[in-house]
Amino acid sequence: MTIRERFLTRWGHGVTRHPLITLAICLAIAAGSVVLAITSLELHADRSDLVSGELDWSRRYAEYRQDFRRWDDLVLCFEGDPSDFRIDELAREVARRLDAEQRVASADAGFLATEAGPRMWKVADENEFEQALAWFGHARVVAAQRNPAEALAQFATSLPGYEHQSSMTEGLDTFVRPVLDGLEGRPATFDLLAPMKETWQSLTTGTGSIRTVLVHMDRSDVGGIEAVGEDLALVRKLAADVVEELAPGTNWGATGLPALEADETTQAIKDSTAASIIAFVLVTLMMLLIFKRITLPLLAAGSLLVGMAWSFGWVVLSVGHLQLLSVVFSAILIGLGIDFVLHLLARLRVVHTEYDTLPEAMARSFRDAGPGLITGATTTALAFAATSLTDFKGVAEMGVIAGGGVILLLVAMLCVFPAALAVGGRWRQRIERVRTWDDESIHRALGWSNRRPWLVLGLTVLGIAALLVPMSRVSYDSNILNLQPEGLESVRWQHRLEQDAGANIWSGLVLTTPAEAEGMIESLRGVEGVGGVSGMGMLFPPDADDREHRLQQVRDRPPVAVEPDDPQTSLITTLGLIADGLRARGGDNPQAAELADDITRSLASWNDVGDDARTDRMESMTRAWRTGAGQLRMAVELAMTPGMPGPDELPPVLRESWIGADGQWLLRVEPLPGEDSILEPTRLATFVESVRTAAPDVLGPPVQILESSRLITTAYRMAALYALIAVVVILLLDFRSVIDAALAITPVFIGFIGVFGVMGVVGMQVNFANLMVLPLIFGIGVDAGVHVVHRWRERPDGMPAGLVGGTGQAITLTMATTIIGFGAMLVAEHRGIRSLSIVMVTGLAITWLACMIVLPAALRLRTGLKAHTCPETSQQR
Repeated sequence: MTIRERFLTRWGHGVTRHPLITLAICLAIAAGSVVLAITSLELHADRSDLVSGELDWSRRYAEYRQDFRRWDDLVLCFEGDPSDFRIDELAREVARRLDAEQRVASADAGFLATEAGPRMWKVADENEFEQALAWFGHARVVAAQRNPAEALAQFATSLPGYEHQSSMTEGLDTFVRPVLDGLEGRPATFDLLAPMKETWQSLTTGTGSIRTVLVHMDRSDVGGIEAVGEDLALVRKLAADVVEELAPGTNWGATGLPALEADETTQAIKDSTAASIIAFVLVTLMMLLIFKRITLPLLAAGSLLVGMAWSFGWVVLSVGHLQLLSVVFSAILIGLGIDFVLHLLARLRVVHTEYDTLPEAMARSFRDAGPGLITGATTTALAFAATSLTDFKGVAEMGVIAGGGVILLLVAMLCVFPAALAVGGRWRQRIERVRTWDDESIHRALGWSNRRPWLVLGLTVLGIAALLVPMSRVSYDSNILNLQPEGLESVRWQHRLEQDAGANIWSGLVLTTPAEAEGMIESLRGVEGVGGVSGMGMLFPPDADDREHRLQQVRDRPPVAVEPDDPQTSLITTLGLIADGLRARGGDNPQAAELADDITRSLASWNDVGDDARTDRMESMTRAWRTGAGQLRMAVELAMTPGMPGPDELPPVLRESWIGADGQWLLRVEPLPGEDSILEPTRLATFVESVRTAAPDVLGPPVQILESSRLITTAYRMAALYALIAVVVILLLDFRSVIDAALAITPVFIGFIGVFGVMGVVGMQVNFANLMVLPLIFGIGVDAGVHVVHRWRERPDGMPAGLVGGTGQAITLTMATTIIGFGAMLVAEHRGIRSLSIVMVTGLAITWLACMIVLPAALRLRTGLKAHTCPETSQQR
């Protein structure tokens, strides 16, 4: 016997000769692995963790996130008519209540005018700019009046100047109340800046139809997907309560990068957990049908659980966490792990009658099936491990986790199952109850392929050729939103924001210095496909010169003073007209009616006093007026100072978002809104490369997604190449024949062409999730091919070639369990995981057909048409 055969013989003999010691060791390792996973395993939702931080574009994005602390704000969206002030108040109340939460660092729905510099109004949208310009022009004239009578007369002729307030009545109230105080002999205080101080600027999208609340969470003590999920639950619960209380029926939702990533990862975890449970149950049920009794399926399922526990321990020791790609590893390994037991049982069922004891029969089964199991598991593990050599960190981690997991599952299944079978007793009776396909059945079903091998191979070549054209239409879909569940709240609202300027998180990000900002902004605005430059670009509106010209026209008009013949009479007359107007147009407005009544009461008080008292009151009001008018005049002069606002005039929420800790300015380069998302392959590359013509170091989510897409496709191509080289070397060492190694790998190539051809026919594209089909089909297909070639080398005269002696049944059952493992993912709501399931089930089915029909036909030609004797007998085993 060779060294390998002696090793396998001792392994099979040892685990069944000393089953209790074997089980004790295996269960102890499993228990330690479970404890390690529970206490140390982390889940990462951040897509940036999937790529190496050493890559230039990834490093720059990481530096940006360090400098701009609000890069990961959650975004609450509240939809309503731009003129509906209830929505503004709703957003403000949500922000106020969130600010009171300990886990919220800050929540901002907007800012007061007093929080911004005096010239910030100059960079508002066109409508707001026009209203503000009219107000400041009116305020400039009012401030020039010498007394309250002149001012009130002027004010009464220009009431539309106050229409940008929540109502005309509020503007009147601010101006008239001090006059009423003076008329009644109370000290008058003209706070003419009150309308400016109380002006609230909501954070909105470009059209103003969506108010946003930026929520920055305090994650100084906690991190990971659990913390982000808890943050989201807190924010959503509080917002829902406020909406129900203040504005029931308002359309609202939460989005932002953390929400998108957390929602996606949470859903992927739910889907993979459900798929793992379903796969485990279905595989166990399938084994119940095959084994006819419950004992063997339970032993196999228990062995699988031990192997899975080892695998989770391996995850902690090797990588330390799971992420979006690797979170599905458990469902994958369930289907692969049970295959080892099925191959072992298939051989044991054939040879057990030749031996008196289980250790002897198991040693023979290990010696016969072991080489195929070890070679198959090694090639599968290498196919996964090859991905660890790539630059894509997420793919590399998945390769390490799955590659190590396959080897651990092999060891666990070949230790725990034989030992448990020995402990249970009555092993022979249990083995004999296993349903088998005798070689006659295989011969009847598939013998035709061995009798007409040239026909089979010819039809295979024609089929492959027919699939090459649709295969060429398959491309990579870079839109990560196409992977997420349909109707997911964060995705739905992000689509809404994409269609409205000013809040698109898929904007390109450009960091620049204050000195270079204006030139950079001008260059970016000239780039095709750019819809606007926000962030610090807000301080440089494209029509800045026109706005300054219009403002200069207002400044050039000297304020006209109203000079009534009798100020007292003019004052009283104007107040009377205002009261009448409020009553006539106030309607159901109680505030208007209250102000009209107060005017009437104050006029009555004025009429009740003598001329001297009236003169004193008028002089007191005039002095108060001049103080207030002086303050207003100074504020208006500052607001109308030439030039656009500087960075020091930004309100804190914008300053924190757009100016980094190192002083760099952030420019948000927004793509033109369109029917297709900017993440669609047809737009993404064009947009990023166009922006790079003006800003080569552009970064941000579009760049991350584009470069990650390029990196992952390259990574999987290289992984496939590395895996091919590694597997070919293993097969050459195993078979010591180039032709046999090539035949064993043939089902893989047929599976690849078949699955990508079918994808092209149905219009399915490769994406971030299903691209892992390359190493998966490679490893699994080679495993099946190896078993067929090994059996053929032992029995070259068997019919069908390579499928006798239980191999055909074992391959079919193992493929079925693996298909079940992937098929269980069809229940996933995550569209990426579901697409992986569809692609893998299709690919595995084609690979199985290649192993059962095409490979035996090729092996028959390799043997020679004359060497097709009857199926193997018990004496020929």
